[in-house]
Amino acid sequence: MSELTERLQQQLIAGASRPLMQDENQHWYTGSELNLEENVWKNYWQNKGIGHNDIVLVGLTNSVTYSLAIQSLWEVGAIVQPINPETTETQLNELEAQYNYSAIILNSNIKDLDVLNKIFTIQPRLSTLQEPEVQIYLRNKHIHHPVEVPNDDELALIMHTSGTTGRPKRVGLTHHQLLKSAFNVIDSEELTAQDSTFILMPMFHINALVISNLATRLSHGQLLFRPKFSAHLFWKEVSSQMVTWVSLTPAIVSILLQRDEQPANNNLRFLRTASAPLLPSIHQEFNRRFDIPLIESYGMTEAAGQITQNPLERPLSKSVGKSFGIKIKILDSNQNKLAIGQTGEIALQGENIISHYLDSQPEAFDNGWLLTGDLGSLDDNGYLHITGRSKEMIIRGGENVNPLAVENCLIDLKFIREIAVIGTPDLIYGETVTAVIVPKKLSHDHRHQLALLNKLANEQLLPVERPTKYIFSTQLPKNATGKIQRTLLAHEVNQQQLKEA
Repeated sequence: MSELTERLQQQLIAGASRPLMQDENQHWYTGSELNLEENVWKNYWQNKGIGHNDIVLVGLTNSVTYSLAIQSLWEVGAIVQPINPETTETQLNELEAQYNYSAIILNSNIKDLDVLNKIFTIQPRLSTLQEPEVQIYLRNKHIHHPVEVPNDDELALIMHTSGTTGRPKRVGLTHHQLLKSAFNVIDSEELTAQDSTFILMPMFHINALVISNLATRLSHGQLLFRPKFSAHLFWKEVSSQMVTWVSLTPAIVSILLQRDEQPANNNLRFLRTASAPLLPSIHQEFNRRFDIPLIESYGMTEAAGQITQNPLERPLSKSVGKSFGIKIKILDSNQNKLAIGQTGEIALQGENIISHYLDSQPEAFDNGWLLTGDLGSLDDNGYLHITGRSKEMIIRGGENVNPLAVENCLIDLKFIREIAVIGTPDLIYGETVTAVIVPKKLSHDHRHQLALLNKLANEQLLPVERPTKYIFSTQLPKNATGKIQRTLLAHEVNQQQLKEA
């Protein structure tokens, strides 16, 4: 048995009489009830011949069932691949045709899918909890694989990267990598059995799955599952449920700032933000409004979650903090190590860092170091400062423009709800700086807004950084964690410009 699965079992046994998990209806389950449910799942897989190295696709909303189902699959030696429960039938068809899954678990409200009915047999819905049952599909003529207790170095999880800079890559994470990453979170956040957290971000992303779910379970804390973030319920439930910490995204922080609510009976030790850059102006506004530490961090799927986090007692503004259990170095374009304070590509090495992708990507590694594609620098005290993604940098006339710096300047204008700065093709300069803006109020006349944008840009930005084009929109393309998909946005803008040409 891997140390990960053994410790997850121990958590349920040790908390037999204690409420450990809460469902969306605020019903608590004790460790004894959860252990019984997890064994139901494990016996189910054994009876159906799902075992060693079987890959099971999981497309569920956040739930107690989700956490227990993946634990049961790991215990029989299977590999879990989480996907967005909103995945379309066409997307499911493409995944299945490429990877031939042994089983698929979906929400019970999913209607019959032609692609699945041809290849899989629908099984009776399964769950003994008060949560909605889930629908299971087993592959026809599946060769039964024996249950084989996994070791630490076997694959436990397959996830796709967000794909904001290109085609998503498959990341394979072992039991040990997941365990090591979870313990890094426990150490950095000083988690104990007295802590409790909401899981609001989607479980098919590494943040919720490892940083919230696994780290809390391995520290014997309490988990409160919610299908999604609710702006009007957040502070009420934080107060009523005595939650001690929550992992959020900058998009959620921005939404909270747009509302008037304040937490009552606040038991929060801190809020944690990750999955996308947090603009300094947003951070400053949050600190002004709320007496709650907002801790910046940095992570990625390839690191099984967390890479750095600001120390709780010594957070540093405009930094994503220090590494916990991971080696970091900054490289120039020739993969030479740069000195303290110099900006270059961030490279990683550690027990929770992958050494290869499941689909070969040798250019992403250098002598055992993962090349992240992110740009940043380390200061004298080991704090990491991120300046952007190397593939998102705008190159205008041979000069690099950091889109985050432009966004952070312009977001101060009160009429802006959201902003994304991208590079679009320019015949003379290669790329031009384009700002796509979602205003708080829709208008057909943007002359006043454009005047304010140009005035601020001229006052605070270098000439090369100043946008030469402003586009007003009703929304920005994002992934499930609220991260703006700049590559997709740039493609959409370019296609629209071609139509208008």
